[in-house]
Amino acid sequence: MTVDRVTRRRWWSLAVVALLAVLVPLGLSPATAAPLPAAGSPSLPDRVGAPHWGTDSVSSSPTGPASVVIGGPTWWYTGSKGVLALVGAGRDDYRITENLADLHHAGEQAVLSPDGGRLATIGRVTDLTTGDSTELPPIDGAVVVPQAWSPDGRSLAVIAYTRGTPTAVLHLVDVSSGSSQRLADLDPGDVHDGYTVAFARDGARMAYQSGRTVTVATVGGQTVSRFTTGDRLSGKGAWTPDGQGLALLRQHGCCAGDAYPSRWQLTVVDAATGVARSTLPELTDLVAVRLLGWSPSGAAVVATLAPEPGTSVAGFGPRPGAALALTDYERVPAVQVVAIAPGNAEQTTLLAAPAQEALSIDVADNVISSGQVRTGHPPEGLGPILRALVTGAAVLVVGLTAVILVFRRRNRA
Repeated sequence: MTVDRVTRRRWWSLAVVALLAVLVPLGLSPATAAPLPAAGSPSLPDRVGAPHWGTDSVSSSPTGPASVVIGGPTWWYTGSKGVLALVGAGRDDYRITENLADLHHAGEQAVLSPDGGRLATIGRVTDLTTGDSTELPPIDGAVVVPQAWSPDGRSLAVIAYTRGTPTAVLHLVDVSSGSSQRLADLDPGDVHDGYTVAFARDGARMAYQSGRTVTVATVGGQTVSRFTTGDRLSGKGAWTPDGQGLALLRQHGCCAGDAYPSRWQLTVVDAATGVARSTLPELTDLVAVRLLGWSPSGAAVVATLAPEPGTSVAGFGPRPGAALALTDYERVPAVQVVAIAPGNAEQTTLLAAPAQEALSIDVADNVISSGQVRTGHPPEGLGPILRALVTGAAVLVVGLTAVILVFRRRNRA
């Protein structure tokens, strides 16, 4: 055997060993860097992230109630439009929904029940403990979009949208029986999912908005009060804890030097008259703001959506159907959950996520009311599909190497 041939064989062997030294550990590495801590009481993770490609689904491997649901369209090479990720209530077990066909935004067309045990999406409710889904009742052939849960989790406010001659009708659905009650016809050109319905904590009253009119009604449909405003209901958490006020959201153009020249402010008004009671500090450089609820200390817990650079300002102007331009994923690179205390301009960040990993969000009511925040453990390393591909590549390299070595020996013989 010549010196050159020995040298080539050695280099070949070293290359194979080096490649395997990289591939095998990657293929065998776990999806997360360390075991998750034991599950505790419901709490908010301070960090969330994109689920791995190949994460178990809710239907195939349910883990129980969730603390958070997030959405994002570019989690994987294949895209993730129509898929949502759920994070466990007591620890960071990640699960994903099946493809929901329509593009769902967490907190707008997908809302968690107060105890985090169910997820309502367009046309269905999924039990996160069993993985079973129940269809929402068909309402005049309309597209049924969830808006908000009653505090006891028994009822779900939905809007039934019809195309052709557009209509938007507010219904209250009894989730157990599947029966529905028609409550009000809404202005179909000025309805915004996630900003239309809120339940008072007593569960006996709800507020809804149609155009510039906010109506407070009993869950039986009887009108209690009504007022006109140029602002919007701020989200599912709009009712103040004392049940006397509603937080409205105001947007105004401002400040040419801002990255996004528009500002948001929450104003608490009397639920009966619409007269302002108090205001919270302005929020800057945000595409959108949505009130999730109130902490035990009285701070507003708010989802804030950052803008993509150069994004044009959009607001709550009249739009056909259920589209909501200001929160479109093309405009939003990241979302956070922050606490805003009355009289304090400083915000406290409760939950954050890397850019492009959480672009929409909803948080279970019991997690917000608990006031508990835990250290988040978002997915790290390779997910199950990539690990399988890497392991397969390592096996293929070993197999090809063996075949080449056997072939060479036979040739020398």
